[in-house]
Amino acid sequence: MVVLHVYLTRHGETDANRQGIIQGQLETNLNATGWEQSRRLAQALKDVEFVHAFVSNIGRAVETATAVMKVQPALKWTVHPGLRERYFGELQGKKRTSSENPPSVEPLDQYVERILQWWDRDLFGSDVVQRQFENDRDGIRNVLVIGHGSYLANLVKALGSQRGFDVGSAGKGKAYNTGITVLEISDRHGSRGKLIKYSDIKHLDGMEEDVVKVLLMGRSGSGKTSMRSNNVTASGTARFGATIDVEQNTVRFLGSLVLNLWDCGGQESFLDSYLTTQKSTIFQHVGVLIYVFDVESRDTEKDLIYYRDCLEACGKFSPEADVFLLVHKMDLVGGKKEKAEVFARKKKELLANSGTTKVKIFGTTIWDESLYKAWSRIVHTLIPNAPLLSKHLSTFARICSASEVVLFERTTFLIIARSGDQSMAEFDSDSDDSLDGTQHTDGESDVALNPKSKLQEQFNSLEIRFPHYTAVLEILTSNTYVMIIVADPDVQSAALRMNIRLAREKFEELQAGSVYAAPS
Repeated sequence: MVVLHVYLTRHGETDANRQGIIQGQLETNLNATGWEQSRRLAQALKDVEFVHAFVSNIGRAVETATAVMKVQPALKWTVHPGLRERYFGELQGKKRTSSENPPSVEPLDQYVERILQWWDRDLFGSDVVQRQFENDRDGIRNVLVIGHGSYLANLVKALGSQRGFDVGSAGKGKAYNTGITVLEISDRHGSRGKLIKYSDIKHLDGMEEDVVKVLLMGRSGSGKTSMRSNNVTASGTARFGATIDVEQNTVRFLGSLVLNLWDCGGQESFLDSYLTTQKSTIFQHVGVLIYVFDVESRDTEKDLIYYRDCLEACGKFSPEADVFLLVHKMDLVGGKKEKAEVFARKKKELLANSGTTKVKIFGTTIWDESLYKAWSRIVHTLIPNAPLLSKHLSTFARICSASEVVLFERTTFLIIARSGDQSMAEFDSDSDDSLDGTQHTDGESDVALNPKSKLQEQFNSLEIRFPHYTAVLEILTSNTYVMIIVADPDVQSAALRMNIRLAREKFEELQAGSVYAAPS
């Protein structure tokens, strides 16, 4: 009996992928990461003997194929327009701001029909595939298909829903860049088969030592997306739609550390998929897990069930991950006393459901500084020499006769270290300050991982004078700002700036040793 294994893989990463821009049928090229992914894909497939390869005629897929062909130069391949990604019309070249599609987008039913037409007519109707089933020799034959994320995910889903393939809940999950999916086909018409594996990316393990994977999870409506969106005011988050599957964003931190933020859609179908067919992909190599709870959720029991399941999966695949829990939308709770009572009750409940896992819990809202404090505490854990930075900041404070010195990361403007014995204690989850002022006001603040947006890229220096103290904010290193707060009226700001210039070389050396090592 002849069995056909169809290997499906998505192209390598492009800059548009990294930036969250919809490509559709636009011509885009692989970036440096995409080429490295493609090289690793080629190595992962080098021992698989393919009878033929089919490749989308869009450039990023062709470039991925060329990397494979370098390892298997004898492999014959066909560039086929039937593998083109979905046409996204006016959305192409833009970031998605709504789950609704305008009329210019290729209708989903026509798109799926086109995909299945390629499967029936151009793959299983091809001479090269039909010859495999006419061969007298039993065994496995292999075909390679290099295409696009939406296309391949919808292909697997359609084979399950319309052809009766055994695919489980795959197809609801994202097809990752160069992820390997394998389908086993037992008849010459491609009408019977099952899924062997879905979007496997083991070949990318350890690829970027400076990338920290941050999982942002929680049920739909908990407010995950609003808390990580750059350059959006609090009231502006009302226009956000539901997160569809997994949305990835990257933030470069301290120059060489990249936070790879996985915002995981909270609809139940997606959560079920994360905990079944996608479990190893979602929960492997996690540096930080952030789980968000809606403080006013009416289904606490289900919230906790999904939380415990996610915590168990993370503990299995990434046991060293730091875990942070955000009790979000605290602005919806009454006065300060009621907030404290609600938070204490919620904290006790979450600790009881966390077992032996060490967790940090924060009460947050997008309407005040509580979310900023939580993010600062989270990124602080990624800097192994943060206590050393605080020690040197304390020495620097004494030299400057300063009351306090605070170090900010330059890209995000999050606090990464401060002088004094308390260091980051004020930002700890047990601090009462984490619940201060969580009230819905008419004022708005920037939310999420980029509070620096209003300061712009050309910001260099700032001096603020008050009756009882002076604050100087200035660039310290290529990736940090420093703020010096001085209560002594005899200390001149010019002297503070001179000390900053003299300290730069030392803090550049300290920063060079502050890069977090991602889990292997």
